[in-house]
Amino acid sequence: MLTRWVSVASVAALVILTALRAMTFAPADQPLTLGLVDMQKLIDGYKALQEDDTRYRQTVQRRQQMLEVRELLEPKEWEELDALEQKEAENKLSDAERKRLEELRKLTEQRRAEIDRLRLKGQLTDEERKRLEYLQNVQRSNQPKLQALADKFRQELDEINRRVTQMHHNRIRDAAKQVAQQLGLKLVLIGDEDTVLYAEPTLDITERVLAILNSGK
Repeated sequence: MLTRWVSVASVAALVILTALRAMTFAPADQPLTLGLVDMQKLIDGYKALQEDDTRYRQTVQRRQQMLEVRELLEPKEWEELDALEQKEAENKLSDAERKRLEELRKLTEQRRAEIDRLRLKGQLTDEERKRLEYLQNVQRSNQPKLQALADKFRQELDEINRRVTQMHHNRIRDAAKQVAQQLGLKLVLIGDEDTVLYAEPTLDITERVLAILNSGK
């Protein structure tokens, strides 16, 4: 249900767009002293961005797991899981609560296996048929709640993605500006093969920009 990953690509897209705008509106009658940034190299070497990307992916994975473990829970079990996960987030679980939390997280997997076993069985007893119908009803009744929760998670992830992308975009621009001021450059562009047909290697300022970004200054 949740497929969005963070935004190293989004950062690149924002910076490229900014560079193209700068190139478009640069005064034609002024000599241009250029610097180029290898965006892929920058992204690969930008430690804070890579760390945020890893954290984002972990958050997406946790949200996906939260959806999956609720698929076959009864309403009271769902509420209990919500309460225990909240205490887990606050680091307030007792040993008994932690054990119960793990039990709840395994219930859906166990019930899926039970459904599969009953479906594959040739002749069901009345009790087995009722059990299968009950589990399938639980599964169906949970779908609207799961969809609502997935939508909530997606909105939260979109906001995280937007905020982190904008933060790193601003940092990259500020670092490029610092290098430009140090070297007396009039324009800094993304050294992408789709936007730059040829450039002298001496124009590449990627390492200088990375040094500023990774210094934390």
